[in-house]
Amino acid sequence: MRIKTEIIIFVLLAVFGKISYSQNTVFGIVNDDKNNPITGAVVYFPQLHKGSTSNKDGKFKIENLQSGTFNMIVNLIGYETQIIKIQTDTSESSLHITLIPQIFETQEVVVSADRFSLQHENAVEIKSIKIANSDYLSSNLIDKLAFEPGVDVISKSPGVEKPVIRGLSNTNILFVDNGIRLENFQFSEDHPYMADEFGVDRVEVIKGPSSLLYGSDAVGGVIYTVREKPALQNTVFGDYNLMYFSNNEGLISNLGIKGANKKIHAGIRAGFNSQKDYFDGNNLQVANSRFNQYSLKSNIGFSYKFGKTDVYYDLQKMMLGMTVPPAISSVTDDLRKNNNWYQDLSSNVLAVKNKFFAHKLMFDADFSYQSNNRKLQTSDLLPQFTQVDMTLNTLGCNLKSTYSFSDKYEIISGVQGMFKTNTNADAPAHIIPDAEVFDFSLYGLLTANFTDALHFQTGMRYDYRNIQTEAETNKPAVNKPYNNFSFSSGINYQITEDFLVRANFASAHRTPNIAELTQNGPHGIYYDIGNAFLKTQMNYEPDISFHYHARKLIFEMSAYYNELKNYIFLQKTTDYADNGMLIYRYAQTDANIKGLEGGIKYMPVSFLKMYANFSSLRALKFDGENLPFIPQNKIRSEIKFSAKKLLGFSKPYFSVKGTYAFKQSKFAPLESETPAYFLLNSAAGITYKFKKNTLDFKLAAKNILNEKYIDHLSTLKDTGFLMPGRNIIFSVKYVF
Repeated sequence: MRIKTEIIIFVLLAVFGKISYSQNTVFGIVNDDKNNPITGAVVYFPQLHKGSTSNKDGKFKIENLQSGTFNMIVNLIGYETQIIKIQTDTSESSLHITLIPQIFETQEVVVSADRFSLQHENAVEIKSIKIANSDYLSSNLIDKLAFEPGVDVISKSPGVEKPVIRGLSNTNILFVDNGIRLENFQFSEDHPYMADEFGVDRVEVIKGPSSLLYGSDAVGGVIYTVREKPALQNTVFGDYNLMYFSNNEGLISNLGIKGANKKIHAGIRAGFNSQKDYFDGNNLQVANSRFNQYSLKSNIGFSYKFGKTDVYYDLQKMMLGMTVPPAISSVTDDLRKNNNWYQDLSSNVLAVKNKFFAHKLMFDADFSYQSNNRKLQTSDLLPQFTQVDMTLNTLGCNLKSTYSFSDKYEIISGVQGMFKTNTNADAPAHIIPDAEVFDFSLYGLLTANFTDALHFQTGMRYDYRNIQTEAETNKPAVNKPYNNFSFSSGINYQITEDFLVRANFASAHRTPNIAELTQNGPHGIYYDIGNAFLKTQMNYEPDISFHYHARKLIFEMSAYYNELKNYIFLQKTTDYADNGMLIYRYAQTDANIKGLEGGIKYMPVSFLKMYANFSSLRALKFDGENLPFIPQNKIRSEIKFSAKKLLGFSKPYFSVKGTYAFKQSKFAPLESETPAYFLLNSAAGITYKFKKNTLDFKLAAKNILNEKYIDHLSTLKDTGFLMPGRNIIFSVKYVF
């Protein structure tokens, strides 16, 4: 059985019909708390992808809105974000909006909980990390998340970094890009998510079990990327980004253009990321850590009387060097080009997202197609240059209805389906066999806002999955059905205007993946052996968090306990395969992970902000033995000086960041202790405005002290190489 081209064509044709436009208009004035007009406030309907900005008189106007009940977001840096529920059934609606000044952004809008809401209204804590215009410069998206407590990074090189949430990674967490769960062989730390930072407004991190909304694999949490907003009505915008990295002479270049009128919006973005082999803290060049990446992102959206349609197409192409023993001994040049022992990766994602509106009912119908090809190119000196060539095709469907009974009660119900096929081409090595995976699920989520201070969420989900694989010489066939239920309940209570408490209890599940069931062969620098008798992994987690948000001070604290039944992990052994490679086996055990996270933000004066956070966790098997591959406890801090203007420049800033990782002495059998380390980073930037254009200049230094260190999660630990040494980064962004 294979995905039929006819199905894909049908999905595309189904969304394009006769388009007619409604004539509803919302206009008004945005003032501050002293009744002065505010210039530049963004007034935006996220469900409709339409918006405007207030002019010098505070006035705004948004036309051609569909009839229905929608959330309208009003925000501007330095003011508290507002969400206003608007009914656009009348031809014209007039509003008078007042924004309250604030120092810290505490009321961010989040979307990954399947609804547009303010962070403080969610029973589940969702952390929003700004990516667009971030002060933190990096060569990849995942590294930008590492300052968040509870989030760590598995690293092999600047091109191979995987997120870790509260000690769980790979197929224990989900990466959702623009509402579509990415499927690209994520079972291994050697397989990065093929998504870059450009065109991404922010990343939302859900910590803890999240199967209710996302299904299997969301047992540790979810990384959810939110795309940049379309251009405002009747505007055209563009931006060009250029970055240089001193450590490995890395170059990043990216250009994006977007525009919109009253009825259609569209955008396109393209770029490349080229990095040579990096130098570690000992000034040793890490052989074959180079990579070259090319990306294309495009979208077009249409509005019609009863709904809207958005079409997205993303292409990612990546040549990713592998620091494995054959490459370490054979790659001696200092070039950018990948010549041998590299992964040749490509990813195509086509998504069609539809929204239909009917008064208090909103219906989403999203369809997606992904094709991910993974080749391993070894050496042109070998008889067969391409050792691995496999393609994963994924067809996804997400049907969801949102019904608002009133301002206080809302129910979300949905049906999700997914069909995956893995096909090996004519290459000698099959990391995983030819296989098919079919998913079907039903879920429901109730949100109750009893008062402005008390919010409650609860829901249930049923998942069915069937995995079929073809037999190979050393891999028996697998045909396994899985049935699972998951649930979640949470409460959010704002005790006072400044003090908030959240409490949740959730379950999640993860079925074994194809690799865990079938692998039997070399993979990276190890020999992996699967287990066809693995059971479904179940997680149960209670957590509680406290939030104190005053005008100049924010303090947050979270505690959690994650009970894992039949936890699946890759266990190091003392055995060696016939080819001399060390054997790792997939194993299963009951375990638990418990942890504590906290953070503080303080602004003593208008130009100075201070941040600090910590994360600590403990992961044990049921017999008291340590789980493998668990991150070190960390303390992170930052001091940032900033101003609105300085010497004719806008938004100047200077910051110093520090990260202290404690010694990892709670290591698993056959692992080794990892020493403590301290990293010092700094950054500075200015913005120059001329006419309607802006130039952003940024300079950053990472690992200023050239610390010689290795992280406990680094997969280079057995090679003798260390993490990157000092790296000076320069960035310029031109907005036109």
